[in-house]
Amino acid sequence: MRLIGTLENEESLLRLSSFLKRKGIEIQTDSFFDVNTGHLCYQVWVLDEDRIEEAERDLAEFAKQSSHPRYDTPAIEISPSREQVSGESVEPKSPSMSPFTLFIIAICTFIFLLNWTEEPANGEAITPIQEALLFDVPTRADAPFWQGGYEWILFKLKGEPTASVEGPLFEKIREGEIWRLFSPALLHVELLHILFNMLWVWILCRPIEQKIGPLRLLVLSLIVGIGSNIAQYLMGGPFFIGYSGVVMGLAGFTWQREKIAPWEGYPMTKATQLFLLLFVVGMFGLQFLSFLFQAFTSVQFSPNIANTAHIAGALLGAILGRFSFFAEGSKR
Repeated sequence: MRLIGTLENEESLLRLSSFLKRKGIEIQTDSFFDVNTGHLCYQVWVLDEDRIEEAERDLAEFAKQSSHPRYDTPAIEISPSREQVSGESVEPKSPSMSPFTLFIIAICTFIFLLNWTEEPANGEAITPIQEALLFDVPTRADAPFWQGGYEWILFKLKGEPTASVEGPLFEKIREGEIWRLFSPALLHVELLHILFNMLWVWILCRPIEQKIGPLRLLVLSLIVGIGSNIAQYLMGGPFFIGYSGVVMGLAGFTWQREKIAPWEGYPMTKATQLFLLLFVVGMFGLQFLSFLFQAFTSVQFSPNIANTAHIAGALLGAILGRFSFFAEGSKR
């Protein structure tokens, strides 16, 4: 099966598919939302490898004169959600049927609003919901806790004692609070932060859910979220929040599926890939610059960005994208 082209409206898709069907050329179609144009587009895939060149010629001719009468015969109705044109009926998928995506947006928004109404208790620096969901928190306010490999390296380079940044690892999780492995991803404290993350959840999560289903997307999100959170905790300590590690995992997963299974038709444009890549590289550069200033000058500033989670999430997503378990159409 090979992709031969993309059409910009459903009417053209119906006319061309009807024409190819009459010639005995079986195709499949994929719909995707083009974030650049704001419209649905339709990819055309030819099933028979021996007739790909013929179908490509037909598509090129159709592009030149799509209104020609030979394309006017009654069209076979094709669902925008990838229906075989061989006459088999496939249950169409509604673009709005994405329960896991909607649940994540809803729960992150609810926690954001709940946190917004709360005030830190007993002079603490964090709210009760943050205390319950952060990766780890000290048992007592004056208790030592792990502040991350980043701080530990800085202290070592400056020749200062590292005891003040060391402490028990995974303290709350070892006490049985295993939800903390994932729950920091659900926390947001700034409006722009949650808007940015939920926008990318909507863009990246929905196409994946429509192709692999909510249960496998749940597995994917948990693995990426837990893995990126652990990496961020080990490097930066427990005080990090946000869904962006999972977002980068979804981006890495989509990129990998496009490489090894392009017929699945994930709608991730080159511009989107470039934006996310530049974002991570830019944040890494800012973090590295901050590290140099803190290690070798008296200037102290920190961008306060969980970039380890971004990088780890993207790598985990790309690795998981190579597993057949997450392929479209595999057994659930």
